[in-house]
Amino acid sequence: MKTITALLITLLCSTITIHAEDLTNATEIDITRTWSQEPGGWTYPMAIRLPDVEAPSQGYPVCILLHGNGGNGQGTLNQFSQILTCHALVAPSGYASSWNICGENSDAPDVSMIDELITRLQTYDNVDADRIRIVGSSNGSALANRVLIENMNPGLDAVCAVVSQLSEPQYHDDDFHSPSGMTDPDDPYCGYDQVKAPITNRKYLGISNVNDGIIPYKGGQSPVGVSFLPAEYAAYMIARLMGYEGEQFEGPGDPLGSDVFAHPYLDDQVVMLRGFAGHGMNSVQRDYISSFLMDCVAIPETCLEDFNEDFRVDGADLTLLLGEWGEEVDPPGSGYDLNGDGLVSGPDLSQVLGFWGKCGY
Repeated sequence: MKTITALLITLLCSTITIHAEDLTNATEIDITRTWSQEPGGWTYPMAIRLPDVEAPSQGYPVCILLHGNGGNGQGTLNQFSQILTCHALVAPSGYASSWNICGENSDAPDVSMIDELITRLQTYDNVDADRIRIVGSSNGSALANRVLIENMNPGLDAVCAVVSQLSEPQYHDDDFHSPSGMTDPDDPYCGYDQVKAPITNRKYLGISNVNDGIIPYKGGQSPVGVSFLPAEYAAYMIARLMGYEGEQFEGPGDPLGSDVFAHPYLDDQVVMLRGFAGHGMNSVQRDYISSFLMDCVAIPETCLEDFNEDFRVDGADLTLLLGEWGEEVDPPGSGYDLNGDGLVSGPDLSQVLGFWGKCGY
């Protein structure tokens, strides 16, 4: 009996240790897969960067970064480290510097790897398990779209696809699809023959450029050997997936800056940016990713409206304010008296609402 009790205590302590682990810059996330090109197994390299600010009480949001063809995780992490400064960034490198979509050099099971990576990230104590995001560029954008369609983890709440909209393999015959086996450019739709019913409550940002010489904005066959949907139609199909019931967005779009126009749906839950940055991004498009994912947009130390100090002005802070409603404050300007009139009242409420979602994470 003593031996069994000791064993149970050891197992309990081991479980607690596993779940008490924090994600750090030095964390090693080893995800290995075997397939025809690597029958002995291959481990995906991972680059990781944690924010310089302290983790909020619910943990850091995490953004998984997916490089383009010929790139690698470290290079993509370096690119986004100044764009997403309050996200933990995790950037895997694909086999043969590519991601398996149709006819790439890699035939690796990349979607399966991303599935496991999301699940692993959700176990860390300093990670917000409900705010795992993906940003992919070019070939990585195509993988991001595959993950949007195929991944069933509700903790993945946002996907940003940069310069690669939905392809015809991914959406055809009025349905989203995934491959039931190996992808093959000689098969109809590259082998994407399995109808999928994706999760319907995610945010989605698509960035496409009219003058992109690699991925055709108006759809059709591309130099990468895959046929694409028109960018605006692809965004509309994703908006419909997320619950939009209206007509496709028409017109030039809402101007955001020099040569960037937004096509928004569902109160910005789904947005397509139409630009003219070739097969890349300009500064307006890069900054929009930050605002779309609600990254740091204010210095937390100066955010008086963040009463519970979780780096976010939201319902929790509003509840604290309303709990002191009508109370006199001495000295004026302290606590919940934001406007310094000595009373918790309407002006303080207005100030909280004015900073809603704008402080920290």
